[in-house]
Amino acid sequence: MSSPTSARIDGATERLYALLPAHIRTVDAENGWTLRALFQVLAAGDVEIDREIDTLLDSMFVETAPEQALADLAALVASEPLRALPPGSGFSPRAFIANTVRYRRGKGTARVLEALSTDVAGIAAVVVEYLQRLSRLQNLIDVRSERPGTALLVPGGTAARTATGWDRLPRLVDVRSIARAAGRHHVTNIGVHVLRPVVRIHAAPSGGPTLAAEALAGVPPARPWPDGATTHAGYFQLSDQPGRPLRLFNPDRRSQTGLDRVVETDLADRLRRLPLHLETEELRHASLEGRPAVLGDAPWFDSTGLPFTVFLRRVGEVTFERVDPAEILIANLEALPAPAGARPTATRAHSWYTGSAGGAVEHVEDHPIACGFDPVTGRMIVAAPAAGDPDVAEVRVAHSRGIGREIGAGPQERNADDVPFDITDRAGLTHFIRIVDPTKPESGAAGANVRPVQTLDTALAEWAASGAGKRGLIVLVRCGREGPAGGAPNVAVAVHPGSDLHIVSGQWRPKVVKPGVPDNLGRHGYLVRRDRRFTIDAPLRIAASGPPAAGERPGVLVLDGLELTGGLSIGARAVSSLLIRHSTVRAPGSTAVATTAVMAGGEITIDRSIVGRLNLDFGGGAATGSLSITDSVVSADDAAAPAISASSIDARLRNVTILGSGTFKSLEATNVIFNASAIVTRRQSGCVRFSWIAAGSTMPRRFRCQPDLAIADAQARNGAPLSAAERSTAALGTTPLFLDTSLDEPTVGMLHPLTRDAIRLGGEGDTEMGAFSAVADGLRLANLTSLFDDYVPFSLEAGVIDDTRSSAVALRRNRP
Repeated sequence: MSSPTSARIDGATERLYALLPAHIRTVDAENGWTLRALFQVLAAGDVEIDREIDTLLDSMFVETAPEQALADLAALVASEPLRALPPGSGFSPRAFIANTVRYRRGKGTARVLEALSTDVAGIAAVVVEYLQRLSRLQNLIDVRSERPGTALLVPGGTAARTATGWDRLPRLVDVRSIARAAGRHHVTNIGVHVLRPVVRIHAAPSGGPTLAAEALAGVPPARPWPDGATTHAGYFQLSDQPGRPLRLFNPDRRSQTGLDRVVETDLADRLRRLPLHLETEELRHASLEGRPAVLGDAPWFDSTGLPFTVFLRRVGEVTFERVDPAEILIANLEALPAPAGARPTATRAHSWYTGSAGGAVEHVEDHPIACGFDPVTGRMIVAAPAAGDPDVAEVRVAHSRGIGREIGAGPQERNADDVPFDITDRAGLTHFIRIVDPTKPESGAAGANVRPVQTLDTALAEWAASGAGKRGLIVLVRCGREGPAGGAPNVAVAVHPGSDLHIVSGQWRPKVVKPGVPDNLGRHGYLVRRDRRFTIDAPLRIAASGPPAAGERPGVLVLDGLELTGGLSIGARAVSSLLIRHSTVRAPGSTAVATTAVMAGGEITIDRSIVGRLNLDFGGGAATGSLSITDSVVSADDAAAPAISASSIDARLRNVTILGSGTFKSLEATNVIFNASAIVTRRQSGCVRFSWIAAGSTMPRRFRCQPDLAIADAQARNGAPLSAAERSTAALGTTPLFLDTSLDEPTVGMLHPLTRDAIRLGGEGDTEMGAFSAVADGLRLANLTSLFDDYVPFSLEAGVIDDTRSSAVALRRNRP
């Protein structure tokens, strides 16, 4: 394909050349188009001038200015300089520069500080003026009747909000500095409470109470919630891993204007049971009593389907029923209820009174109940059907998930320059395309280049039969789940030598041919990688379809946007390259990625993924090949074994958190947290940079690693060599602390707020070490803190308070 620049030059050439009289163009054609070639040279200069003029015009407006022009606009409005964030952070100071004048007009207000957190740090925040939280001052002269001295324990949300931005408990004054001594409740203190996780949304489709199956392509299905090896009718879970929880989040619903104060239902935080229970109870009561519901400042459930929407399909039906929030019974499903298989009734009684006190009339009516649902664990029990009515066959739930960064399988944007988008045949490249959609009929011959099919198994079988010499695309266009067919123990992928196969969860956009527009016959359509995730619910076995011919490479396999519940295994010389990107590959308690033969060349690349145990050491034989991991979390995942076993493999790691020990042949590592000991056999080559290395590790040369720097600083202060106890103490002070280490939790691998700056700002370019280095939370919050002197009123002091909670803390706050 021609580049946009060459296309513009060709267009300008044609326009200029068309200005010549026809007889001159005829003579020029007879003489080999010499004059036309001159006009093409002139057109190139014309296009370059036009481009510079367009850039100059764009640079006059902050909305359209290129990144390199933002510094000039910032200087024009005297916007405070910010420290640059690393590439891939997804952040630009554009909004801060655009709103600088408006911020200065509202200096000193909580509203502006909340907006600054969004524009400067890209993090949701609620600002608390602690003067408003004081019951009385220390001298007891200023007694405040509206701030009583005892806590309000009803309706029970006090404990959940304690120490957060929504803590309403009355406090006595604390005169410590909020920025230097972690004080809070003082007249001069202002707290900026932040929440760091990002939230990925599986949005609910619009429409009426009944929807066709194809309308729910972006809504993930629930799977049976197992009771050990037993399953009960009506029991479902949202987690793709059997028996595991999924913590639901409220999506970010803040106003885009920045003119309103943040309320609790605006922030992207973990959902709690009690607020949702109170709201659904009020909706039921109001519906039966025939009155408007009283929902406070802002409701949790809105007309767009937030924070979650349940869809049920019953046995024998092809459409889904949208469940009204009033028909959802919020429940605690941390454990299976007793007795086994118990289900809620399909109605819930409600009583109320009308009339005066002397002649009150009691009313008792039942409200329908569709299901019991726990937003804290992502588990559901569907109400028992009435006698003769069909039971629920399938459940889909539009919901939001939280994570420290958009890695792993999810609906996030996954398009990039290095993955196919415009799918076009050209010289030497023929495509094999299968569009997997169980809601659409299959059509076309099995050997056709492009064909819709209903199952992944069908697509893999047809690839094995006719995919040799082609680039294969198996596009999973619905959020779904599929296991092995015909009683097979696994899902088998045959990789043809010399061919490429991409198994992608995404949207397929067929080409549109418009009248009067030339059609590119080689173009099949476009592959959009977002809003979809697909689960392969079985071990995935990768094998070569046959031995490669002399001089021919093994095939290439790309897994994109998938979640694997049984891991994957790689056969002998199955692939020359395996790329796992934006995927979650797990086999809890076992090996997630393994080889079934000694590796003989080939490269395994893992990018922006969440991965369980990797075992690339087969039989102790001498292997060849390489392992590359970037922007990912790797964990032993409940297995009593190393997180990574690659003692014969050369490894390159960048922005990785390893929750477990590891062995490598050689190692190049940058911004890596080795949470347990790591052993490198060949230490003469390679380098470990800007990383934290656990005790007991043997590494190649190190550059600016911890705890080496901390020990060196302690020794310099001591003026003499440190004892073993002193070295251990110095290392302990820089140990990274994690909010969670289980791959089931949304905050896995995220650094705890108590982690020292040696880790939070110790990575390359002052980013944090580990998988979330590109997010640069430490730099973002440092940028926000640097503006407090300008935007906080004189004599007041502001401090950042991280309200991001681990799952253990959140669960304690979610009772009842």
